[in-house]
Amino acid sequence: MRIIILFSSFLISSCTWYAEIEHVSSIPNGNPFNNREETSVDAVWTGLRSEKNGWYVDAAIGIDTSGDFDGRNPYGKFKVGKEIKTWSNPFIFREKK
Repeated sequence: MRIIILFSSFLISSCTWYAEIEHVSSIPNGNPFNNREETSVDAVWTGLRSEKNGWYVDAAIGIDTSGDFDGRNPYGKFKVGKEIKTWSNPFIFREKK
């Protein structure tokens, strides 16, 4: 019951609908990224993300575009996490004087 209440409070607070392309590959078997069938996968995802006080909940549905995931399309992804540190680069988006 606590999980349902926690998840509901995240969804009520604010939600973002997103889409992303993801490439995952084995760093030791790549340079560091590769497109070998046995060590990499490409996927397209769309889902909802909710954030509050540095915590986030992310639920998405996606398709494997490379055919390297075991199983069949579509796939589901669920993540819960906490932002540890946020910083900004002082050289990016600096206004010229």
